[in-house]
Amino acid sequence: MFLHYSSRFKKSFRKRPEWLREIVKARVRLFAQDPRHPLLDDHPLGGKLAGLRSFSVTGDVRIQYEPFSDGSARLIDLGTHSELYG
Repeated sequence: MFLHYSSRFKKSFRKRPEWLREIVKARVRLFAQDPRHPLLDDHPLGGKLAGLRSFSVTGDVRIQYEPFSDGSARLIDLGTHSELYG
């Protein structure tokens, strides 16, 4: 899968500690290989975020993304549940 990275995602990524950036990279690689892998807990978002999806990096850290009809996706943001939805 081809991935696009938003500037907001890149900025959020750079703010994270090195240990978390390594986990994020591993989860993004897994997502690119198998977007529906059970470890990712991928799910659609609702409300004002309808049309977007989210997958888990760690217990509380998520990546929001927008899937495209050609099979690619744009990673929109990275953060804890409260940072993204609170």
